[in-house]
Amino acid sequence: MTGTIEYTRNGLLSVTTEQAGRKEEPSLLAVDPLATRTSELSSADIIRGLAELDGRYSRDELEDTLLETLDLPTNAAADLVADLIEVGFLRPADRHGDPTASWAATGWRAALEYHEYVRDYPFIDEAVENSEYEDVEGMETEIIQEYRAREEPPAIYKDYDVDERIELPPVEEAERVSVADALSTSLFGRADSTRDALDARTLSAILYFAFGETGKLQTEHQGPKLRKPVPSGGARHPTEGYVAVFEATDLPAGIYHYSVRDHALERLPTDTDLEKPLLWGIDSDPAALIGCTSVVERSMWRYREPRTYRVLLHDLGHVLETLRIAARAYGLSTMAGFKFDDAYLEEFFGVDHAEEPLLAYAALSAEP
Repeated sequence: MTGTIEYTRNGLLSVTTEQAGRKEEPSLLAVDPLATRTSELSSADIIRGLAELDGRYSRDELEDTLLETLDLPTNAAADLVADLIEVGFLRPADRHGDPTASWAATGWRAALEYHEYVRDYPFIDEAVENSEYEDVEGMETEIIQEYRAREEPPAIYKDYDVDERIELPPVEEAERVSVADALSTSLFGRADSTRDALDARTLSAILYFAFGETGKLQTEHQGPKLRKPVPSGGARHPTEGYVAVFEATDLPAGIYHYSVRDHALERLPTDTDLEKPLLWGIDSDPAALIGCTSVVERSMWRYREPRTYRVLLHDLGHVLETLRIAARAYGLSTMAGFKFDDAYLEEFFGVDHAEEPLLAYAALSAEP
């Protein structure tokens, strides 16, 4: 005998308002990552009814709850339950419990939402098959032209209007290390420092190989792009570098932004009474801290889909590994950090979380 089907509220359902400017009267939208879709709500009462459903319910119990909560006629309650089930706001209960509950309890709800949004998101070559376009290139070209008609691509450089700018020594002045030696040191060498102190020439080389410009590429529809020692999806290069210098032989202590345009350090006004931040898992006294942020607009302007976040992390990974290889090749020990208080370190470096979140840092140490 088949048991009664029980239902639970969709654990990932969230409600928001439609983007400003798209309609005269803003509408309520229910966003459902599990189905990768957004539905417009006809009434805020639906939210009130869903809020009362916290547990497992048979269909009859659902109708009774909505009857009492929303004061609906019997037929209307039955129709509403049927609609909520059809669109996925109510889902058959898992016999092992709510699969989203454990994620939410451990602070991973956002990660689960992201996974659900991207796990079956169509790639562009799949979209072409069901479109009027003959190939991916034609579809991409028209999409980019449409983006460009609305707005210009974001700037490929980030510059600060600061009172103090320190030009870094040309990378050619740094100690010469072959690629083979650099990789050998990184892969098989000891992590301990072989250098007594951090200096401007060494820091210049490390920043150049991780963030520096090697050339430009002019594209027909997307404007100029940068060439760098590290690869980047679509040559967007969203990762920016910030440096907190604590101890260096020929650089004043302070917090700086690395200017890719000028290969220089731009001193930020956030470094008054500079103190070393509290960092989890760092067992050495760093001479400098390199913060890696992501100017998300650079990638999102071109790739307007949920998977773009993964590309930001790929970009960051290339930068961090290059930082590690270059630093160790020049005799510095390094440690990358991903677990930190976002607000605390973003305030330390003076960046806006919404526009340019800090994703990781690399500590450079000149001590064993």
